[in-house]
Amino acid sequence: MSIGPTIRKIREARNVTQEYMASRLKIGVTAYGNIERSDVKRLPVQRIFEIASILNVDYTDICGRPDKSAANPDERLKMHAAILGLMDYFSKDKQMLCELLKIYKETHERTDAMLQDHAKAMVRVMKMQQEIHQYLLTMKK
Repeated sequence: MSIGPTIRKIREARNVTQEYMASRLKIGVTAYGNIERSDVKRLPVQRIFEIASILNVDYTDICGRPDKSAANPDERLKMHAAILGLMDYFSKDKQMLCELLKIYKETHERTDAMLQDHAKAMVRVMKMQQEIHQYLLTMKK
């Protein structure tokens, strides 16, 4: 089931614009439009909760309600636990990505510093070669 069209129907029923939704979610209008067109690879559960909150609906209005067999309290608790587990998974995924980006940034900064040192050394070598060349020219005269 694709939830994008469901989100669009709910949003339109509440006379809310895509621009408003995008600004509340702190994303671009195009990115929000992609959500409604189901043009996103992965829509995190947390984002679904945010959209539901902005539209003032329960997340099950977006994702669909469980069937009658899952309507008892135990099944509902299991469903909520599964959703919380997914939220935790995506949170850890995001933390890992942040750590990788931090390592990449540090590596980039170290590499940049090394390249700058290398460039300074090359300038010194070129000056020394120029001085040697000048010295040799004066020796020939």
